[in-house]
Amino acid sequence: MSGSTAAATNPAASSPARANADDAPSGDGLGAAAKAKLKGLLAAAFGSSVTTVRIDVQAPRLTRERRQRKAYGGWGDAPARAADGDDGFTRGGITSHNFSVEQTRLQVKQKWETGLFEQQQTGGGTVIKSRLDLGAGLDVGLLRAEVVPDLRVRCRLGNGDNAPSVYLRALPEREIVARGRIPLANTGVFLALRLEVPLRFITEGGGSNPFTPKPVIAAQLCRPSGTGPHLSTGGLEFDETLLTIGRDCALRVAANLDFPREYPPSTRGGGPRLDVRNLGVKFRKRWYEERDRRKAEENGRGKGR
Repeated sequence: MSGSTAAATNPAASSPARANADDAPSGDGLGAAAKAKLKGLLAAAFGSSVTTVRIDVQAPRLTRERRQRKAYGGWGDAPARAADGDDGFTRGGITSHNFSVEQTRLQVKQKWETGLFEQQQTGGGTVIKSRLDLGAGLDVGLLRAEVVPDLRVRCRLGNGDNAPSVYLRALPEREIVARGRIPLANTGVFLALRLEVPLRFITEGGGSNPFTPKPVIAAQLCRPSGTGPHLSTGGLEFDETLLTIGRDCALRVAANLDFPREYPPSTRGGGPRLDVRNLGVKFRKRWYEERDRRKAEENGRGKGR
């Protein structure tokens, strides 16, 4: 009697399925666990990475075109004379302004970095860089529908922004690239050197095969961006940040200001001319935690001693 009474008053005690259901985690608990696991996976995947999205408008132009009006009065080719004496050909015309660009590029890149340190920039200030990073991304030409993949590993061999870097590139071409800059005295001008060695040149026995691509060495005089305007052969050139939006977004312009080549300037295009080479917006998000920034500062101070 007492056993049956206890079972009647406590249904959970007489139902093993009910007891197991009470011990199982609830739906909210499963959702919280899944969110925590997803957060941990995202932190592991992006915690030491940098996301870069860049849009570049190359060679934007604002042109002016004057078109002559032709008022044909019949089947003939001669322009008909208007009532006010304007024949629509010699003195009339329509001036139109057109905006054109050479190319618009969208670059999306993800980099996973290790060995963080603070790097002194030639133009002033410091930025966080890495000894070794793995980069993957896409370079999309929006006007000509070009898609170029990018996959490479980069190793920096020094702390300065002029120190050489070595790239092991898998896409778009399999090659080894080394590049660096050498300052020329106190002129603000640098000699940029670049060496490209195709992997086929190494794997196919070097120069024994005439169809194997050969290594290429390139040298160019340059000035780092963000160092102010500089004199050029035609006038002034500059590559500067015009506007900074928060900590992660910036608007940059690279342009030339060409001076007149004769004095007095001629009436047709003889004055100063602004030639914009590139107008771009760059968004760069560093998914570093504050402890990683402190570690980069400590690494930079340790290397500077």
